[in-house]
Amino acid sequence: MANIRDIAKHADVSVTTVSRVLNEHPYVSKEKRTRVHAAMKELGYLRNQQALTLSTGKTQRIVVILPYMNHPYYGFFVNGLAKAALEHDYRLVMWQTEYKLSEERQALDLLKHREVDGAIVLSHEMSFKEMETYRVYGPIAVATVGAPETISSIHVDHYASFVSGIRVLQQYGYEEIGIILSRSHSPSSLARQQAYFDEVAHAREQWIWTGYLTSEDGIRLAETFLSQKERPRALFFSSDYVALGFLGEMQRRDIKIPQEVAMLGFDGHPIGHAFGLSTMLSPNEEIGRRLFETTLAEMNGAQPETHGMTVSYQVGTTL
Repeated sequence: MANIRDIAKHADVSVTTVSRVLNEHPYVSKEKRTRVHAAMKELGYLRNQQALTLSTGKTQRIVVILPYMNHPYYGFFVNGLAKAALEHDYRLVMWQTEYKLSEERQALDLLKHREVDGAIVLSHEMSFKEMETYRVYGPIAVATVGAPETISSIHVDHYASFVSGIRVLQQYGYEEIGIILSRSHSPSSLARQQAYFDEVAHAREQWIWTGYLTSEDGIRLAETFLSQKERPRALFFSSDYVALGFLGEMQRRDIKIPQEVAMLGFDGHPIGHAFGLSTMLSPNEEIGRRLFETTLAEMNGAQPETHGMTVSYQVGTTL
C-alpha cells in the first residue's frame, strides 16, 4: 500500500508538501496540489484516519444524537447537518437513543474518549446539568430550549411558534381549540402548553392530548377524540406525522375536515402538503445546518451560541 513518501516521489514534491495537501493546508500551489492528488489516485492511496487523527488532533467526525431515525421530523435536521458536514469534509456518526438515558451517555462517551470532535443533540432525556459534564471534552450543540451558556442551542422557539399557530386558528374563527403533544413534560411540550393557556380563552386540560408521536398514534387519537362528548372545534398538532394519521382515519370514518373539526399541523413536511394539511412550517433543515456550523466554529475557538427560530403558516385545506 502506498504511503506519503511514495506519493511525494511519484509527484516529485517533498513529503512536507504531501502532508500539507492531505491536511488541506492553504499554502500549497495549485500546480503541486494537482500533482499530489493525481499521484494519490494513480497509486491507489487510502488515507489512514487513525494516523490523521494523531497528527491533527481531529477525527473529522461528529456524533448526532436523536431519539428515532425513522421519524420524518428529524429527517430535515439530518439533511441540513449532512449537507454542511459534506461541505467541510466531516462525517456524521448517527446514534439512535429512543430517549434511553443509557444510550445518550454512551453516545456522549464518544466525545469523552476522543472518538468524535463534537456532539449534536436533536432531542434528549438527559438533564442539561449532566450534559454539561461532557462539555469539557468538546463542543455540544442542541436543538432544544433551556440550554446553559456553555452549550450551544439552535432551536425553534416553541412558545412563540405555538402562539403564532393559535393565532392563525383564531383568525379563521376557531376559539375552542385542543392541542396534541408528544412527551408531556419535555421543555418544548411545556412551552407549548403555556402558550395554549396564555392564548386560548376556552383552554381546557382535557383538550390537551399527550403521548402522540407517530401516524399510528394519530389513528388511535381519532377514536379517543370521537368518543368525547365535548370536543374542540379545532386541533393544533405538534407533528404533521401525527396529524396525517388522524386525518386519514377521520376521512375513513366520513368525518368532514374542516367542517366537523379543523386541523393545524406543525413541521411543514412535504407529505403533509401533498394531502392538503394546513401547518406551521418549521426551519428544521436550516437549524441542522446552523447546529453543524456552530459546533465547527466552537472547535476553532468561538463561544457557544444560542438562537431561537420561528415558524411560518403554510396554507392547506384543513382549516
